[in-house]
Amino acid sequence: MNAEKTIKICGKDVQLRYCLASETGFEALASGKDANIFNPIPTGKTDEDGNPIFDKPKATTDDLVRLGIACMIAAYEQQKQDPPVTVDDILYNAAPDEVASLVATTVELRIKWYQIPSAIKPETNEKEDNGKNA
Repeated sequence: MNAEKTIKICGKDVQLRYCLASETGFEALASGKDANIFNPIPTGKTDEDGNPIFDKPKATTDDLVRLGIACMIAAYEQQKQDPPVTVDDILYNAAPDEVASLVATTVELRIKWYQIPSAIKPETNEKEDNGKNA
């Protein structure tokens, strides 16, 4: 499943596509840096409920922008077209809110592609819950 969305950059509609080409494209743009830097890092510890504890991913803003650029390139390469903006447009001419949108949309598409749940509901035991909050 591919995740796609269109955003505005430098006043132009720009398609982003998260797929395997996005990750391999990031690794090429980041001189071989592994795409796993976007994943939380297990600490080997658990919380009081026994759930694993993770450290934050090691990705920097630069990494997220490069991943966004890779998503744009993947969208247009798949269609055999050139993107409507260049990497230089993004780096030198995009407004701060456009860069923020690129980063936020890239993260959103990555979550969608990996099918990461937005919230995990705790299990409840109906017998124990009956009457407790009444």
